[in-house]
Amino acid sequence: MDGAVNFEVFGYRTSSRFASRLIVSIDDQMVSVTGPRVGVTIYRLWIALQAILLALTVPALITSIVLWDWKFLVAAAATLFLYWVISSVGAVALWEYQTLMSFDRGGYQSTSFPITSVKRVKIGHGWARNGLWLILLPFVAGLNKASEERAVSFEAPDGETAKDSVYVFYTNIKDDPNVLARLLEGK
Repeated sequence: MDGAVNFEVFGYRTSSRFASRLIVSIDDQMVSVTGPRVGVTIYRLWIALQAILLALTVPALITSIVLWDWKFLVAAAATLFLYWVISSVGAVALWEYQTLMSFDRGGYQSTSFPITSVKRVKIGHGWARNGLWLILLPFVAGLNKASEERAVSFEAPDGETAKDSVYVFYTNIKDDPNVLARLLEGK
């Protein structure tokens, strides 16, 4: 490959913590991702809060059925609504705040990793890996439908932590996701 190939993509809010409008550059040896990125601690707290709220919904629902008490049904609905609010507001506000901070700093965050470290490249559904689908349970079917033939997912080094993260890029309509996937596979 002569020079870098650039893709403008939309990043899903996964463990890579990059999201919204991103630039992905791929050359013979390296992959670079540039765009809004939330910090590790904030992302983990946001995910944990969603997991706790979603998990609390189930016992409240079961208790409402076992005790035949409408108050627990209301508690389950309220907990599910709070989960939805935290999920939605976090998905919007956290990355928009990073966009604002990047504007003030004069540039977005970026991470790079060797193309040889990219694993499990997929197009379409199956992007919600490593338990993320459990947290996104109410939304995962719709997101999978939207990602068909357009979303490219893979695992690669995080750049800030010692483990791999999941990256998911929803490709621009003018770009072929197969080209991005082949380049990520080093082909």
